[in-house]
Amino acid sequence: MIVPGNKYILAILNSKLGDWYIRQLGVTRNGGYFEYKPMFVEKLPVPIISESDQMPFVLLVDSLLDQKSKNLDITEIENKIDDLVFKLYGLSDREIAYITQ
Repeated sequence: MIVPGNKYILAILNSKLGDWYIRQLGVTRNGGYFEYKPMFVEKLPVPIISESDQMPFVLLVDSLLDQKSKNLDITEIENKIDDLVFKLYGLSDREIAYITQ
């Protein structure tokens, strides 16, 4: 079982922004494999927010895990998580377009 605070962090790490940020620091291995080492992941600044503000992330992660366990499409949920993360970090439309290109 994943605890709520961890689901908030999980949402950020698995978002397009989290992936983009860590890829800027990390190393691509042979065959295009990207290595997520703790020394890169721990550099991602995670905003400290209240548990109540974390709940939208937690609920979406719960929904995503449920849908994925049933082999259902999770694209819409992933997009909602990305939107929340972009808003959390205060990204502009231009910055979002750059990250998602």
